Amino acid sequence: MSYEAKRRSETAPEFWHEESEHSRKLAQTINGVLNGQTNNHFQVTMEVGDAQTKVKFPQAKDGVSVLLFPQNAKAALLSRESDVYASGSGGEVTITHGTAGGGEIYSLVIIG
Repeated sequence: MSYEAKRRSETAPEFWHEESEHSRKLAQTINGVLNGQTNNHFQVTMEVGDAQTKVKFPQAKDGVSVLLFPQNAKAALLSRESDVYASGSGGEVTITHGTAGGGEIYSLVIIG
């Protein structure tokens, strides 16, 4: 399994020593979110023989909502042939699925 985070926006600091710089940092973060650059979107590629895939995400806790979308024909086939679902706890998201043939690509969105 491999995964990569999608484009990320910088987290805006709660406080900053210079008001104008703080406003700029807030604006950059907000604009990044509006452009889809959030820190909770991943692309996951399954490896041959995997039946479970784990993605590290420190904010994942019990009850976190996880959205999973097949991104290629191999992933769509795996989703049709087996139950594919995801759950989060303890700082990671676990995707449970049938045995992967390798190369199945999913988009993963984590909502806390």
